[in-house]
Amino acid sequence: MHFDLRSTDKLLEGLVVLFYVALGLALLATLMGSPGWGFLFLLLGSAGLVARTALEVQQRPPRGRVAQSPPPPANR
Repeated sequence: MHFDLRSTDKLLEGLVVLFYVALGLALLATLMGSPGWGFLFLLLGSAGLVARTALEVQQRPPRGRVAQSPPPPANR
């Protein structure tokens, strides 16, 4: 699957905003006496963070593995 780097940049920024807004809402909900809603907002924010990380990893170019030669034998 090919991802266009320019189109996913805005999505990644939106997921960062979702994360911080969800954390703020979780704090407010918990302070106002509704820990259940706070927990749900925490789950929503963490899901946004996981999705952002997955998209960033998917965008990263593959790293070629360079075969390392074994060290030369030591002459004693």
